[in-house]
Amino acid sequence: MKRYKLLGVFLVCALMCCSLPAIAPADEVTEVWGRLYKQADTLKQKYEIMQNIVEMSNRDIIPLLIDALDELIQQSLYLDRKEKVILNDLKILVVNKLGELRAGNAADYIFTVVIEADDPQLKSEALITLGDIGADEYARDIALILRNLTLYRGDDVRADEAVAYGCVLALEKMRDPIGYLPVFFTTTAGFSRKIKDAAEKALVTMTDDPSEILAGLVKNESSFDMKLEGLKAENRSKAPSQKKIEVATIALNEGLINKPADMDEATVLRELRRIAMEMIINIGTSQTETIPLLEKVLYLHNDPSEKVFAIEALRSISGDSAAGALARFLGYQNDRQQSGVSVEDNRVVLATIKALGNVQSRVGYEELLRSKYVGYPAIVGREADRVLKSLSE
Repeated sequence: MKRYKLLGVFLVCALMCCSLPAIAPADEVTEVWGRLYKQADTLKQKYEIMQNIVEMSNRDIIPLLIDALDELIQQSLYLDRKEKVILNDLKILVVNKLGELRAGNAADYIFTVVIEADDPQLKSEALITLGDIGADEYARDIALILRNLTLYRGDDVRADEAVAYGCVLALEKMRDPIGYLPVFFTTTAGFSRKIKDAAEKALVTMTDDPSEILAGLVKNESSFDMKLEGLKAENRSKAPSQKKIEVATIALNEGLINKPADMDEATVLRELRRIAMEMIINIGTSQTETIPLLEKVLYLHNDPSEKVFAIEALRSISGDSAAGALARFLGYQNDRQQSGVSVEDNRVVLATIKALGNVQSRVGYEELLRSKYVGYPAIVGREADRVLKSLSE
């Protein structure tokens, strides 16, 4: 019986369309489809008619779509499983078309779908559509949904992933600062690679300069892992170089003042310092605020690689202040060598001498000269000679 009734609907459709002028105005075509949709008795019929409606690209169908969505929202009760599947598919069809048409006036209805939807895919599509239509008024609500997901994961991994993905894409398109931290925390919440990649991409495009947000996170977040991820996000961002240096300086300080409870925390803090110094090296700066911190790294422990990073960072800072820090460190190494404490790795001594040559300051002249006569291997003496000659020219 249903089959014949559905056939009848399409026969009526064909007759009505044929009765229109050869080139019918868009609003007349919309009215025809609108009447057909309302006359359809079953969700299956409505779905098949809606498939034809969404093929139209004119904005005249927006009121029809909104009315249809409003009706569908009210229709969720007392449906069997099969009907609910059709209902969700129909809602997705309508919601996606509203997004395609940038129907901002549909925001309230679409957000209602987000709140009431049991199907995670429908919820995700509705969230993405809110981003498409620029429904910034719901940025705070979506940010809260995403933040709650990062804190309290359910048993249904697929559902959480779908909703998180929709939130990330919506907040990326809205570009509202309130969504930045929830998206950031998504990168560390244990979601799949797909979600993490989407979140990292979104962080780059959501705001050109997240430095203020990330500086606060690096400074105040209790988790060392979060501090590290915050610094990485700043490094990937489009923030001005000066802002990046400021955040790197904060991170370097955090890497120095915090004491690790175990080897894992020690590794994270070392990585925090390393990336901060790498940013200073790559960007370069004339700021002297970082010099005392870099100098502390030189005497922090016996890791030659980290010392070399600190030396290279000092070399990238112009002026006598950085040269003074390098000269003091070379003097410290000279004293140890002269007292019989030979270094196992001459990379640090050589890096210090080369750095003093690069900054082209005579502040280190005396220690460079002394390094030739305290018992280093010949390669150190030759490097010191080369630098001394370059400073004399």
